[in-house]
Amino acid sequence: MAKIALFCAIAVMLLFCGVLRAEQGAEAEASRPGLFSGTIADSAWTVVAFVALVAVLGKFAWKPLLAGLNARQSHIEQQLKSAEDSRQRAEKMLEDYRQQGQTTIRQAGEEAQRHHQQTIEQTREEVLALRRRAHEEVESARATAMEELWKQTGEIVLRVGSEVLGRTLTPQDNQRLIDEAVTRIKHDGGL
Repeated sequence: MAKIALFCAIAVMLLFCGVLRAEQGAEAEASRPGLFSGTIADSAWTVVAFVALVAVLGKFAWKPLLAGLNARQSHIEQQLKSAEDSRQRAEKMLEDYRQQGQTTIRQAGEEAQRHHQQTIEQTREEVLALRRRAHEEVESARATAMEELWKQTGEIVLRVGSEVLGRTLTPQDNQRLIDEAVTRIKHDGGL
């Protein structure tokens, strides 16, 4: 198809050149021969030369040129298709990474919430343990204070008893009286 169009274009150019020369005047035509002036043999050789030129150009110039242009066109189309495929893969990867990022953020939020709850529970347990220890220490201090109070009460009773009775008690009597007083006070419900 391209060969026919090229052949027609060349024929039209040659015809146009002949028409221009015919218009230049009769004198110029008489002194110089034109394309269509001459013998049939000259015209035949011109046509043969033209056909040979078209055949040689078709085989050695136009076919490789067209093959190169077609190869370039297919290469460009292939690159465009490859670029479109790459763009689609990139968009898919971007969406996948976006979803992974959202999943990671959601998981991190859940993990932070769990960690927060664990910290609250751990703090609550520590507070309860501190409260228990404080109660135990208070009870221990109270028991120690009561013990000390009973001892001091016993000593006061012993001194008062020594002064009232006017005699000195032995340590065994002293201990016996203290124990009796402590027992009586404990039994009666305290001081």
